[in-house]
Amino acid sequence: MPRPSKGARLSLYKAKGRNAMWTIRDGQRTIGTGCAEGERGEAERKLAEYIVSKHDPRAGRCGGDPNKIKVADALSVYMEEKIATSARPKAGIAMIENLGEFFGERTIGELNGSLQRAYAAQRGSQSAARRELETMAAAINHHIRDMVGGVQTLFRPVLPDAAPARERWLTVNEAARLVLAAWRKREVRDGKETGRYTSRHIARFILVALYTGTRAGAICSAALIPTIGRGHINLETGQFRRLAYGKKQSNKRQPTVDLHPKLLGHIRRWQRLGISTTAVVEHQGTPVQRVSKGWDKVVEKAGLASDIKELKVVPHTMRHTAISWMLRNGVAIDKVSDYCGVSIQIIKKVYGHHIPGGFDSVIASHRSGRTSATDTQQKRMR
Repeated sequence: MPRPSKGARLSLYKAKGRNAMWTIRDGQRTIGTGCAEGERGEAERKLAEYIVSKHDPRAGRCGGDPNKIKVADALSVYMEEKIATSARPKAGIAMIENLGEFFGERTIGELNGSLQRAYAAQRGSQSAARRELETMAAAINHHIRDMVGGVQTLFRPVLPDAAPARERWLTVNEAARLVLAAWRKREVRDGKETGRYTSRHIARFILVALYTGTRAGAICSAALIPTIGRGHINLETGQFRRLAYGKKQSNKRQPTVDLHPKLLGHIRRWQRLGISTTAVVEHQGTPVQRVSKGWDKVVEKAGLASDIKELKVVPHTMRHTAISWMLRNGVAIDKVSDYCGVSIQIIKKVYGHHIPGGFDSVIASHRSGRTSATDTQQKRMR
């Protein structure tokens, strides 16, 4: 029995003596893109154009059995109509590629639980598999909703268990140690930290995160002048526009907020000293896209490293810490929700143990020393 086609996908072709180039593989066909290895974004755009031009994936919407529609068609339409205009198109395209690589020319009717569990198993990261299977379900439902005949039944994916929410947050002392470690970290020479400072941009990231509770990506993309595709920290008004100019608001809310006067003073000083010229987080004069490189070394230097996953300190821990501090200091839940861009439901679910007074009645019942009804009943039974 012939193996099912994997569908159109990108492949890196490396010829001897030549630079690696991206090609489009579609069954036995190989189509050149003219894009070098470092031009992945342009290659992805050409792949999308090729998939759309290959045939009309919307043809299946005109009627018939939705179970006979190819998954590749649903993914193609979703990529063009939704992902291309989303806040993070590159991440979305990567997910579509992973799904297309595995499911290929499968039909919707073939997507049983066994096949989806096999996808999650080979994917390795269960959280990534969960997100991608949710994206596939969204693509299929987007496709069949528009079918003539009014399809009512929606496709429900078989998902791996969701990863538990991270509960690690830093005390004030731990946060101070982390900032100091990042500020003092030097390049290692001959086994000793004697070289140039390497992690001061991470220290600046930590300060912004702790003061604002902003997601790591929004901090790293925050510019000091209005820039298309980036958020903006206005040093005159003291406001932080988290949502990038030209981007649509996604499910992850990014409200514009006022900065704390101390943080605003820090950022103004960084610009005055030439530390941050065009972006709030820069390394050697260049804006950084993420702070993952060098992060683990800083955490280790601060004495906060752990082999236990739930206790690991990651960049997102700074947002978690900021929200936890706000709640512990008595800030109302709705104010924390509005400032940090997190729903009230998530605050109650993930951060409920930080809300002051949440268990006062339980604690008071033990402190009162009064005999409960249960204790009285037990005494009568003796």
